[in-house]
Amino acid sequence: MTDKKLFLLDAYALIYRAYYALIRAPRITSQGMNTSAIFGFVNTLDEVLKKENPSHIAVCFDPSGPTFRHEMYEAYKAQREKQPEDITRSVPYIKDIIRAYGIPVVEVPGYEADDVIGTLSRNAERDGYTTYMMTPDKDYGQLVTDRVFMYRPSVRGADIEIRGPKEVCAKYGIDTPAQVIDLLALEGDAVDNIPGCPGVGEKTAAKLIGEWGSVENLLDNTSQLKGAMQKRIIENAEQIRFSKILATIKTDVPVDISIDALKRGIPDTSELARIYGELEFRTFLKRLSDVAADTAVAAPKVEAEGVMGSLFDMPQVAENQTGIDVARFDETTASYRTLDSVSEVERFVGSLQGVAQIGVASYATGECDMTSRWHGIAVATSPGNAVYIVLPGDAEQRRQMVTAIAPLFQSSTTVVVSHDVKREMILLRREGVMFTAPYFDTGIAHYLLEPEMNHALPRLAAAMLACHTLDYDNESRLSKKGEMLPAGEEAKRLCEMADVTLRLHRPLLDRIDSDGLRHLMDDIELPLVGVLADMEWTGVRIDVHALAELQRRFSTQLRAMEEDAYRLAGTTFNIASPSQVGEVLFGRLQLDPKAKRTKKGGYSTTEEILDKYRDAHPLVGLILDIRGLRKLLTTYIEALPAMINPATGKIHTTYNQTVTATGRISSANPNLQNIPIRTDNGREIRRAFIADPGCVFMSADYSQIELRVIADISGDKDMIDAFVSDVDIHQATAAKIYHESLESVTPEQRAKAKTANFGIIYGISAFGLAQRLRIPRAEAKELIDGYFRTYPHIREYIAESIEKAKSQGYVTTIMGRKRMLPDINSANAVVRGYAERNAVNAPIQGSAADIIKVAMISVARHFRERGLKSRMIMQVHDELIFNIVPEELAEVQEIVTADMMGAYKGKVPLEVSSGVGHNWLEAH
Repeated sequence: MTDKKLFLLDAYALIYRAYYALIRAPRITSQGMNTSAIFGFVNTLDEVLKKENPSHIAVCFDPSGPTFRHEMYEAYKAQREKQPEDITRSVPYIKDIIRAYGIPVVEVPGYEADDVIGTLSRNAERDGYTTYMMTPDKDYGQLVTDRVFMYRPSVRGADIEIRGPKEVCAKYGIDTPAQVIDLLALEGDAVDNIPGCPGVGEKTAAKLIGEWGSVENLLDNTSQLKGAMQKRIIENAEQIRFSKILATIKTDVPVDISIDALKRGIPDTSELARIYGELEFRTFLKRLSDVAADTAVAAPKVEAEGVMGSLFDMPQVAENQTGIDVARFDETTASYRTLDSVSEVERFVGSLQGVAQIGVASYATGECDMTSRWHGIAVATSPGNAVYIVLPGDAEQRRQMVTAIAPLFQSSTTVVVSHDVKREMILLRREGVMFTAPYFDTGIAHYLLEPEMNHALPRLAAAMLACHTLDYDNESRLSKKGEMLPAGEEAKRLCEMADVTLRLHRPLLDRIDSDGLRHLMDDIELPLVGVLADMEWTGVRIDVHALAELQRRFSTQLRAMEEDAYRLAGTTFNIASPSQVGEVLFGRLQLDPKAKRTKKGGYSTTEEILDKYRDAHPLVGLILDIRGLRKLLTTYIEALPAMINPATGKIHTTYNQTVTATGRISSANPNLQNIPIRTDNGREIRRAFIADPGCVFMSADYSQIELRVIADISGDKDMIDAFVSDVDIHQATAAKIYHESLESVTPEQRAKAKTANFGIIYGISAFGLAQRLRIPRAEAKELIDGYFRTYPHIREYIAESIEKAKSQGYVTTIMGRKRMLPDINSANAVVRGYAERNAVNAPIQGSAADIIKVAMISVARHFRERGLKSRMIMQVHDELIFNIVPEELAEVQEIVTADMMGAYKGKVPLEVSSGVGHNWLEAH
């Protein structure tokens, strides 16, 4: 390849990606300036210079003011939000840094950066250069040739992606890169507001261009199209042609600069030092001594300290802000080996006596831990040293091998460090080994530190250890979809995972300590892992006959509802098709001439949209009810029997501690948290969850725990008194709002007060409350005003929570769990409003989540200490469900009630109600 290598950077595309990559953990200087966009862009630029060492480079900016496309089409990019002021403030600094690097800044009035890059790439190709266009934007695919490539930035710790003609064509299913323009002409571009052809998406566009070659040829042959597609293309022919003009990147922009003039210059280190000092970029200042050398030779591997592995890796460890000394990962010096004989494994395990901690990573394939095939496990003993232990297929040999590794997980002195320790617990238990060793989970640790970030091991490895090789699995679960690793790769990859996991132990633990989260980690989250593993292992029994009966009944009901819908519409239509529903409601029935449309031109018929029209026509409510019933059928009634484990005859849901930002436990396959309870049909599904033969179901749940929490943390005397007096809180609220005695409160008044109790504390507006209660907005406003007159300290709590979040950037639960709120000071009112609502409700929801976790740990411990055969089998929001041996019922009720009520002691007592039955519906 030629030494004349030109890099052209699409400035704003990279700046925006940098800004939003750090949106949840922004970099703020001591003067209050958000430097996320600058830091991310410069880090990317620095990485490109070191990694690629281009001979020529330029950074291209969009100009201020309109371009020729705006003049052609007034709506071009019209839907875009105003540029964040943080980016506007950052751009001058970025341009100054680029120039200080000795790199040209290219900007041409009236033309976008795309067009400038398109022109420069063509000029460079003629001059014998190989050009790399650094951008994430799909549009640039049209410019690719054998000498012009797309250079896509790395994502989530993965390597960069270089696309030539072959890759572009394969990506979009086309014959030549130029056909990217035709695809955009048909499917449109929501980002740039290029209209395209309504109703034609990416797949349809690719199919049409694959068949006809170009938009022009397609439009010349519309007579050969059929049905709705023919009509759609004919009606939008001019729009398609115009969209192609808008989507075409120009290659003849009057750029007054030669390619030779883009030669990489010598950085002005004094100017860079001045800028970095002002921006408080300590790590960049440390690196400046190497910049001069980097301009002449390819840079060595980047050191881990202070380096954000890629634009999308974890920003919180950038610049080593915590002061943690992390061990750099270098795969070239790692010592990995495979052990496949029992004698080797026994010697290895025996050699680990006295080792303080080991890192582990399992290789298993399958849909879930209860059914997956365990192939082997890697064990790291120190940074750079790990072994991969192969688990044989032969039953007897496998038993011997598992027996050999069992001491690793039953030692009382060696901490087992895993990125998903619950997984190891279940895999081992399936082999007859109980996991009793002390453990540390790196995924949970990171979740406590950054609850809204992605906790996948490759991201942590790239960000904290500068390890970019763990890109094979977004979730760091090799078995997520049951894929087998390529032959021979499992040993290296698993050893690498175990090695990285072990290295992460200390820096994560140090940050846990420095952030004051050790109590949450040691006393709640880590003990909960074993509790959830036991619940997953135990599972819950399903009555397939009850589900079959529900399927028959609901299917009959659904057919009758569909017939009613056709009658109300005056025509038959596909109720499952959003576009056909939109045409019936807003086209045929004309419910709203200004109805909202999608970006593709059809009517929007989301549940949120349709709910606004529920009173406009009976068909709307019927369609929503049909959708709800269909969802019950497909998501639960038809799906649950297929989830039954044939070996146990039960469903074994997977509980996850690291998904919700509030701290709540989530579940999957099935998602127990989403099983409906508000409708009669939804409640019927609970009838299919049954106790084991000879046992009974017990449900115990907290009564109005979130209201009790807010009463406690706000200190509102009237609300506290209502709870302490054990009166109906909704009735008491209604009595105060409507100035009635408790006995005079009507059911309607109580219902409105209940909505106010749960809605107002979560930031519901008068408009939102009016919609929910279907009352005039003025009445809703009066209801809210009356609520705050009734409970004045609730309003004070809301204001104080928001102010505290603005000053410190986060809020905490009563047990110290943090919710980071980087958008709390945003100038964008919508973004800021969302953060403010989280500032109010995160401490409430998170505290409720912490309380039930403490209760679960206590219940499990007491069951174990008393040797009970009854089991806790499900957790759903504020409810715990148990499979009870009848003779233990009284003892279990006593334990559960005491442990749930005793999980937190505050100004307001916790209240627990329980029920017993043969199934979940009866018990709840």
